[in-house]
Amino acid sequence: MNLGANICKARKDAHLTQADLAEKLHVSFQAVSCWEREQSVPDTYNFIELSKVLNVSLDWLVHNRVN
Repeated sequence: MNLGANICKARKDAHLTQADLAEKLHVSFQAVSCWEREQSVPDTYNFIELSKVLNVSLDWLVHNRVN
């Protein structure tokens, strides 16, 4: 899996829409959509917040594996 797919999977596993996730991260739903389609990547702060909100490790987000 790639980063965009990992974000999408974790978001869906958390039962969140793109708009729900965007609201929790204080970004636009378009930003979330771009991350999932790999048109852009989250900045460091948003990577950390994604990990917290989606309850997954940073390693899982990037590599889809658990240490």
